[in-house]
Parts: sequence; structure tokens; C-alpha cells
Amino acid sequence: TANNLTVMATTGNITDSGVIAVTGTSIFTADAAGASITLDSANTFTGTVTFAGAGGLANVTIVDSNAFDLGALTLAGNLSVTTSGAITDSGNLSIGGTTTLAAGAANDITLDQAGNNFTGAVAITTGNNVTLVDANAIDLGAATVSGTLTVTSNGAITDSGNLAVTGTATLAAGAANNITLD
Repeated sequence: TANNLTVMATTGNITDSGVIAVTGTSIFTADAAGASITLDSANTFTGTVTFAGAGGLANVTIVDSNAFDLGALTLAGNLSVTTSGAITDSGNLSIGGTTTLAAGAANDITLDQAGNNFTGAVAITTGNNVTLVDANAIDLGAATVSGTLTVTSNGAITDSGNLAVTGTATLAAGAANNITLD
């Protein structure tokens, strides 16, 4: 348990071998080219968590036993976030690969920063009310949403997986862009 945590790896990846509990901010930096950060124990991060890498991060996998707030993040590869609480963003997310989010059927997912850019599919394993904003086009992967789904983009909205939305789906792609859910 720590108030604030800073972890830096100058070579290689960052992984956990046990539960990490941080009540303040957490900063994980993996500077090797193509490094990944995998924190897949039942961790507890109360404050904003930031991931960085001078060599360009490949993938980030996070498991949190509570709500989780993503700080600004740029990845060449995939993002996977699994929580037992809400998933939010407090910085722009630029994800080159797929994004997989699981907050639980009773918890909201709100990734609403105007500068977000999800290049690969965004899959929602579980979530209640889900809000996604993308500065460009967005591809919705398989999604199970127990509440509402709101997607706003400045490009086409498409799907590459089955969407199961219990509540209302609101999709806004901008006047010149198509919405194709097939």
C-alpha cells in the first residue's frame, strides 16, 4: 500500500506478481521500445493512473478491484481494462490496437475526452451506461451494455462485433459521416 507510486523500467516490461494498492496517483513508465505494462492482479488504484514509455508503449493490461481512471495514454498496441467499478478517462487516449473494457454490468464506462482516438475496435465485455468519444472514426467490437450506449465521433461509426444494448443507443458521427451497424 502506498500514497503515491512511481515505477520505472528502463529495459523490459512492467508486470505485477501480487496485489498493488495505491491511494494517490500512480505512474508506470516502461522506456524500452515496444514495452508492455501488465498489472493483472486484483489491484486497487484510487487516484489517476498514468502509463508512459519513451520507446513507445505496446500494450497495457490493467485489473482494478474498484473504479479506474485512465490518465493520458498513447499505445501502439492494445488496451485492456477490467474493473469492479466505473472506468473513466481524465486524459486523451490514443490506442493503436484493440480496446477491451469490462466494468461489470452495474458500472458505467465513460471515455469522453474529445481527443480520444481508438484505431482498433472498442469492445465492451460488460458495462452499464457506456459513453465513448473518438476524434475520428470508431469501430465497435462485440459489446454487452446493460444500460445506455452513447457514441460520438468525427468519423464513421461501424461495428465488427455483435452489439447487445439493453437501453437506448445514441450514435452521432457528424453530418458528413456514415453509421453502419451490420
